Amino acid sequence: MVKIFPSKEEALTKIKHGKPQLIIIDGKKICLARFDEKFYAFDNACPHQHEPLNKGAVTKFEEIVCPLHYYRFNMTSGQETNNRCKSLELYQLELNDDGLFIKI
Repeated sequence: MVKIFPSKEEALTKIKHGKPQLIIIDGKKICLARFDEKFYAFDNACPHQHEPLNKGAVTKFEEIVCPLHYYRFNMTSGQETNNRCKSLELYQLELNDDGLFIKI
């Protein structure tokens, strides 16, 4: 596991609810998103036409919406809601008092 933030408080401060962000770990572009106090990580490129998902929006249904064609992906399963393209590649996260960690 790779540490992204040194504390839970810093992760909650830096990653705003509903505002996805790009992080790069070992050359991999990963979109990190937060809904309430839940964090999600997935490939930053939309599987449809590779638009950066960090430029998208998070919905109240815990979906990330691609800014190009508005494909919606469930952030828990990675599945596109209308099955129009393949699913997102998800990354496992662990949040605890020692920080936010990602499994690559």
